[in-house]
Amino acid sequence: MRKGPIGLFDVYLDESVIYSNRKEGGRLPESDEVIRRIRDFLSQPAEPTRKPRGESQAGAAPGSQCGCG
Repeated sequence: MRKGPIGLFDVYLDESVIYSNRKEGGRLPESDEVIRRIRDFLSQPAEPTRKPRGESQAGAAPGSQCGCG
């Protein structure tokens, strides 16, 4: 939950706003509407993520070698 100005109601999922009463005329959502928006959000293809610089192997300790061979 993020604190905001009085009267604003935003629903976030993975740092994305899936409902904002600013865009809906100030009304609060029904619970089934929030559930539907969560399902819609989760059914979208995932955006590709970038690996942090210097990370070459998943789960490898920093500075560790491959261990191959």
